[in-house]
Amino acid sequence: MNGLLGRAGGALGVPLALFVGIVVVALLATTGPASVERLAVGGLVNVVLVVGLYVFVGNSGVWSFGHMSFALVGGYVAGLLAMPVRLKGQLLPDAPALVRDLHAGPFVAVVVGGLAAAVVAAVVAVPLSRIGGLSAGLATVSLLIAFSVVAAQWQSVTRGQKGLSSIPMGTTMPVALGWVLVALLVAWTYQRSSFGIRLRASKSDEVAAAASGISVPVQRGVAFVLSAFLTGVGGALFALQLGSINPGVFYLDYTFLIITMLVLGGAGSLTGAVVGSVAVSALAEVLRRAEGGSLLGLPVPARPGLADVVLGIVLVVMLLRRPGGLTGGRELRWPRRHGAGDRPPPVSPTASEPDPLAGVALGAGSDSRREDSP
Repeated sequence: MNGLLGRAGGALGVPLALFVGIVVVALLATTGPASVERLAVGGLVNVVLVVGLYVFVGNSGVWSFGHMSFALVGGYVAGLLAMPVRLKGQLLPDAPALVRDLHAGPFVAVVVGGLAAAVVAAVVAVPLSRIGGLSAGLATVSLLIAFSVVAAQWQSVTRGQKGLSSIPMGTTMPVALGWVLVALLVAWTYQRSSFGIRLRASKSDEVAAAASGISVPVQRGVAFVLSAFLTGVGGALFALQLGSINPGVFYLDYTFLIITMLVLGGAGSLTGAVVGSVAVSALAEVLRRAEGGSLLGLPVPARPGLADVVLGIVLVVMLLRRPGGLTGGRELRWPRRHGAGDRPPPVSPTASEPDPLAGVALGAGSDSRREDSP
């Protein structure tokens, strides 16, 4: 029995331990004012978005600056599905009948929003998965711009710059925690699967991976679609939390924030994605309050734009001093207890037990110099 529990802990120990830590922080937030709880729910949505980005970037080594376009798709689709039919008839009289007549509950709306983002990603993944480096970064930026323009001009469906409003708010603390757990389990299962291992091998050495029979474009495409699904879910949760969405929500500011979270935490590990999202969410909120003239409850001179400046400085310093992020690309280790019948692992006086994915961790040794990044 102890051996079975040990294997279960080893298989899912990291995402479960991360989830327990997130639950503790969320429960602490519920003891404060309602505004703090709303901020905590927003932080949980950020965790889903960062984990979604990590699934592609962390495993492929190719940076994507256009993932918020999938959050935009997920947010609009979920918002349109969750809005009552009567309200859509008033706000969107020129929309197609399929858009006006369909209605779903919050859970179904979030799932469909994620699936819609995955379908869009499957289409654009065909050309994008064949390029890397600076070309991939520029292509994803153009994708973000294109989706934002479409959302701003499609008056009959998105209401243009006005955006969608009066969306039923269904993203509560338990709902957000449930989707965080799903995102963690999906990301962890993928990176430990044969697909994730092959993609990480291509990140380590693309030429050697292709020579060994790995189809790098296919592996990147799979990760891209799965990543888009989780990002679309995050966008849907965001829309159902605020009750509104517009084309400017998931644009450059939010893109910069999500990338900062992943970089500061450590893009080479799921643990880094979670740590970075929680830490930067808290720091960004403190800085936003300082912009408005309040710092930890004390009056301070208002400094508009302070959050962006400080986050930019922190990002540059981290890239210079600790490129691997706060976690250095390492995963949280699940503690194992050995019973009387268990054989303890051998201990070497010179080296610890090797990690099968250590050779492809982001920023590990010479791999960091071969990583595709713009």
